[in-house]
Amino acid sequence: MRNRRHLTIAVMFVLLSATPCAAEPSLALTLEAGADLGELLAEALKSNPEILAARKAVEAAQARIIQARSLDDPELNIESWMIPLNQPTNMNKANTHMVNLRQRLPFPGKLRLKGEVATQEQAMATARYRAKEREIIADVKKGYADLFMADRDLQITQEQLDLLERILKTAEVRYAVGKVAQQDVIKAQVEQSDLLNRLILAEQARQSAEAKLNTLLNRPADFPIGRTAEHEPSSMPFEQADLYKLTLDSSPQLQEAASGITQAERAHELAVRNQRYPDFMLGLGYWYAPQADFQHTYSAMLTFTIPFFWTKARHDKEVEEASAQIARAEASHRAVKNLAFLEIRDNLLKSNAARKSVTLYRTGLLPQAELSLEAAEAAYKTGRLEFTGLLEAERALREVRLGYYRALVALEQSLADLERAIGRDILGKQ
Repeated sequence: MRNRRHLTIAVMFVLLSATPCAAEPSLALTLEAGADLGELLAEALKSNPEILAARKAVEAAQARIIQARSLDDPELNIESWMIPLNQPTNMNKANTHMVNLRQRLPFPGKLRLKGEVATQEQAMATARYRAKEREIIADVKKGYADLFMADRDLQITQEQLDLLERILKTAEVRYAVGKVAQQDVIKAQVEQSDLLNRLILAEQARQSAEAKLNTLLNRPADFPIGRTAEHEPSSMPFEQADLYKLTLDSSPQLQEAASGITQAERAHELAVRNQRYPDFMLGLGYWYAPQADFQHTYSAMLTFTIPFFWTKARHDKEVEEASAQIARAEASHRAVKNLAFLEIRDNLLKSNAARKSVTLYRTGLLPQAELSLEAAEAAYKTGRLEFTGLLEAERALREVRLGYYRALVALEQSLADLERAIGRDILGKQ
């Protein structure tokens, strides 16, 4: 019977090692170095392509400010008049030669307003860049939490396999002396097979979490990340009202929306100026007429735009559009603020519930489950408990241990989303 049992386990381990997603040797190599969250965050901020794209968008918006404040290129006009048709290429026969230089000039204040509109667009791009940084930071923290959970699942499952091996030996001893039926040994072997399958699934979950983190860090998806370390739950040093105040000061989404209001207001001022005030063109020309009494002369020119009745409607609608854009921007700001406060409230509630669960597991459920298993083992050895009861105690301990880490991961992930909504780091370690 004992040889058959060892043969069964050996076959299962061979099958397990042959499964690509559960390569035990590669896992051992992967987990040697250790994964540091701070280093992962620093690399993400440096290498993430979405952050790089947002940073370049800021640079592009910055370059548009000078463009918006600048005058149009001047116009240079060169003409020769009254060239005889029988000598079309002989410029010396022309009656007059002329060189004109012209420059378009917006009404004073228009270029300044165009520059301010572009400046607010640059501020909005900067806010979007900061928002993208906060988003990636939150994603890295949540991905790290997923990796942490997979590592704990692997660790707990392996420890439960070791525990089950001890239970199985106890069952074999009692079976050998005829105190229990062979069914107890078979149940232990089935439970062992189930744990081996859980080990496969936990390794797959780790590889998926690893690939997600690598993508955020702009690495190859299969780049190895070391084992995550145990850590204490993050502490929350702020009350809800304090978080709301921090959000008003720090949220990049709110800053973008506020810049959108200012931009719309400057665009409205510009539309009003376009409606009421003309633009100009200044020109200066030099004339050379070889056959005239005054061969060398110059000309000066001033032109300006006039809003006739067929263009008035266009200017009126530009002002109307700009007014609507101000109202839209203000409504958008209120919506962003409401959403931010909702996310803060929601994630604060989630984190508080998860923190209570973590405390309950640490102070109550975990010690109780460990004592329950110890009592069940002792009772089974003396024949006061059926083997099914011992297996239930073993499963209960496994689920409680996993439940503790699930609650811890839920706490860290809700806090990561909370920081993203606020727009800054706020957490410490207990």
